Amino acid sequence: MSNAKERGFISAITTRSDIRLFFIFGQDESAIADIASQMAAQLGGAERIDIDSDRIRNDPALLADEASALSLFGDKRYVRVNFRREEALAAVENLLELDSCVNPVIATAGNLTKTSKLRKLVESHPRALSHICYLPEETDAASAVMGYAATVGLKLDRSLAARIARYTHQDRKLAQAEIEKLALYYDASPQRPATVDVTTFEALSAETGEENVNGLINQVMNGDLRGTGRELVSAHNLGVDAIRITRALQRRVTLLAALRAKVDKGSNPGAVVKATRSIFWKDADDFVNQLGRWTSARLVGLNGHLLDLESKLMSVREGLGVIILEEELIRIARAAARSR
Repeated sequence: MSNAKERGFISAITTRSDIRLFFIFGQDESAIADIASQMAAQLGGAERIDIDSDRIRNDPALLADEASALSLFGDKRYVRVNFRREEALAAVENLLELDSCVNPVIATAGNLTKTSKLRKLVESHPRALSHICYLPEETDAASAVMGYAATVGLKLDRSLAARIARYTHQDRKLAQAEIEKLALYYDASPQRPATVDVTTFEALSAETGEENVNGLINQVMNGDLRGTGRELVSAHNLGVDAIRITRALQRRVTLLAALRAKVDKGSNPGAVVKATRSIFWKDADDFVNQLGRWTSARLVGLNGHLLDLESKLMSVREGLGVIILEEELIRIARAAARSR
């Protein structure tokens, strides 16, 4: 599920020894994670060295040290790090100054703006290679679903591919999981292809709402406190992961910010939503409502808050994370309710 530019970036991990840092960032969190995973797979059984970005902030030499360090037994290694904000700038500068680098560094980050010092450094430096992941349009997401389905021996028409893309909220890892589930059901392979019918997909995907967080996100962003409460109970009963909900909400806020920028320039909210193919028609009224409730400035602030929230959720035990998330979602819903 990738284009030629993406495939070239992934293959560079084994062909570009001059590159110190392979940097993946943008709006599409699932694509970022998938690309990083594919790059790691290209390195075979190399040992993975994870570095926390807080350690890099406190010790800017650590990243360069790990990139230069030889394995005790001469095994291949690579360094993996996720940058939250600009805390890695000094560490990246030190890394890129290395004349030689034993271990490649695969780094990921969120949606950095063009004014980001970290982004500017990485995109301009000859020893760094970057790839930005934009949120796909529905047509692109559907094509990606069809392409991945073909690799496992499944045939499906474009309308069903688009439906799978919507169902998984254009999350490529979730879409791949749906395709793999269908391939197992049909016992399909490239040598034994099968055609997927809609009825089978509906039965296997449980479209009645299993782990579907879209309803919860709409209630929160619409400022419907009662609806938020109902959806939280449903999500809790289904055991939906707190991080998954947070990241899905981040994607919604990012999309709303892009649409709100068009509204700020004079476009009609309804027309903007209608022209955005990635928005399912059933969600159109919710998006129009949310564009009326959330200004560009408030969306920027909310996005930053959600990044902080994700970091916090990743540092606490699982049960506490759910409680923290529920409290934050209710706060956001109350803020949305006051905005009219």
